[in-house]
Amino acid sequence: MDAKDCIIDGAGKLFRKNGLKSVTMDELARSLGMSKRTIYENFKDKDELIQSCLLKFSTDGLARRNKILDTNNNVYEVMYQFAQLQHQELSGVNPVLFDDLRKYYSDLLAKSKSKSLSNNLKLLERLFKTGIDGQFFNSSSFNVEVASRLIYNSIEFAIDLIDNHKYAPYEVYRTIFYPFFRGISTEKGIGELDKVNERMCGHKK
Repeated sequence: MDAKDCIIDGAGKLFRKNGLKSVTMDELARSLGMSKRTIYENFKDKDELIQSCLLKFSTDGLARRNKILDTNNNVYEVMYQFAQLQHQELSGVNPVLFDDLRKYYSDLLAKSKSKSLSNNLKLLERLFKTGIDGQFFNSSSFNVEVASRLIYNSIEFAIDLIDNHKYAPYEVYRTIFYPFFRGISTEKGIGELDKVNERMCGHKK
């Protein structure tokens, strides 16, 4: 791992633990056992470092999700694994991090979302096409591109409901996602959807 990757990795861990605002470049340098000068040789300022951390989080998460799709063509199992992965990725993250992003680094957050939009839409389109190929989804019931954009925006909305308005994840899922996916599913798909739904009932929060 070169110096730049090492800095991103170390900063990411500190940000997850303490949030963004409270972490100083001095603290980061101490935790990495390197000089602050070395950090500034790789990043012009803290904003650029945060942007790099957001990009890495997005890129790594996308790679993990594509790998899941590579190994499983049951789209409902895939979505269940996506939900588990989301939980794992966010577990241990100090909620202050998200508050800091919204309050102090909203421009960086917006840029990060803009950069990841295309890749995330491609992932969702791949998911829908896999569902059609596996006869889980009825291709005549919906437009793949429109559905991908709908789900992308619904995920953003769902996260806001859970994080800021304190609705239970299962309640949000049952209200937003379950009716949509049941509506586009074939008889085979509905059977698989209900199996996954039963599993999610056992993990209600």
